Amino acid sequence: MTKSFITVNEGKNTHWRYISSLLVILAFMLIIGTVAYLIAVLIAGGINPDLLNFDEMTNEGVLLTDPLVDFYLYHIVNIITVLGIWLAVKTILKRRFISLITPYRKVNWSKIFFGFFISLAIFAIFSILDFALFPNDYAFNEFDASRFVWLVVACFLLVPIQTTSEELLFRGFLLQWAGKITKHPLILTIIIGGIFGSLHFFNPEMEHGAFWVAIDYLAMGFIWTYITVKTNSSEYSIGAHAANNMFLCIFLTMEDTVVGDIPSLFVVTNVNAMTSAITTVITGLIFMFIVLRRQKRQVA
Repeated sequence: MTKSFITVNEGKNTHWRYISSLLVILAFMLIIGTVAYLIAVLIAGGINPDLLNFDEMTNEGVLLTDPLVDFYLYHIVNIITVLGIWLAVKTILKRRFISLITPYRKVNWSKIFFGFFISLAIFAIFSILDFALFPNDYAFNEFDASRFVWLVVACFLLVPIQTTSEELLFRGFLLQWAGKITKHPLILTIIIGGIFGSLHFFNPEMEHGAFWVAIDYLAMGFIWTYITVKTNSSEYSIGAHAANNMFLCIFLTMEDTVVGDIPSLFVVTNVNAMTSAITTVITGLIFMFIVLRRQKRQVA
């Protein structure tokens, strides 16, 4: 018997419980997470005072002089966000945490790894193609083996936590909440994909061309949400999201990014926001075609 991921039957899923859960999640993310991050920054500064720059302040607190250290420390917020989601689901919605990923009793890891490796392959192919067409848009980053190793460690251990926390929130919690209002795949895609994409509008990447970068974010939000609805779980999107962020962090960096000047292998010296958005749409559609075709074969 097929269980529905969108229509959750277990637990207590009234609107007021979803509202209460959201407040708990936001409190963990924005208050507890931020406080924990700032404490970690101060501890790091106590260990190495050169990491702190009190002459330059940002809206988020003291500016760390080392983007790689900041990359590590800021993932504290993501870990605490996951804890907040877990607490809300277990105590308020009173259901299994895994229900935000799949309606079944076990996670289908083959779907997660399939989404991860197919996305990774598509990103790599299109990046190599872009490099072949526009080699002057790329340059080798200043290479430091020890720093690069630490970046790779963070990408494998911490980035999946960050991406999964977003998937649990958007294509888990919020999607199922929206599913109480409508079951229409396109409407759910527009609602959740739109929320996911628009919240990324605050990222510094928007300075490279707000319209096209917005299309970039919205496209992936729509595509991953539609795949989640059509495949009856968020497993494929969890894998794809992790592959996207890990690939970018390890291989590509540029000025004005949300992750800062981390020691990625390459620097994008000329950002063409329109080309990037078009590439995102094409790669996303290819990924969606492959996943939905696989899903159809498995169901048949």
